[in-house]
Amino acid sequence: RGHVFYGWWMVAIGAAIQAVIAVLFNQAFGAYAAVLRKDFGWTRAELSGAFSMAGVESGILGPIVGWLLDRFGPRNVMLAGLVFLGGGLIGFAFIQSLAGFYVVYFVMSVGSTLGGFLSVTTALVSWFSRHRSKALGITQIGFAAGGLLIPVTVYCIEHFGWRETAFVSGIVMWAAC
Repeated sequence: RGHVFYGWWMVAIGAAIQAVIAVLFNQAFGAYAAVLRKDFGWTRAELSGAFSMAGVESGILGPIVGWLLDRFGPRNVMLAGLVFLGGGLIGFAFIQSLAGFYVVYFVMSVGSTLGGFLSVTTALVSWFSRHRSKALGITQIGFAAGGLLIPVTVYCIEHFGWRETAFVSGIVMWAAC
């Protein structure tokens, strides 16, 4: 009475984390790919290789993340993931080669896998017994909202540069931790 169940605050935080990961990493790939092709002359195949590698990494890492979540809890795994993702974004700002891009994209992908969907879902499931589906559904709105914020990322890339945007994105990711 007179207060909001703490689990709903966790839903809001989970949605915010999903939105930040989406806008700064997952759904921002297309915006970065365009400027990387222009600056480095890389082909679409070379760039999409990193994106494909991230999908494979996520599938392989899934069972390991499950074990980590059971062993260390969602808070610690999520924190480690967001630190990796932030560090990867900062490293991305300094790449000079395709190999460097693949390395930092792998680090960002590991961070996204550790700090994203599975960790958020695990944290929320423990808070709800009655409104679990609703809570998880609302949290996933965060990922979609991140997609709606992509124009902000594109604006920053166009007006400040992709390296500066990636660097600041890493700092924002660390602040989200």
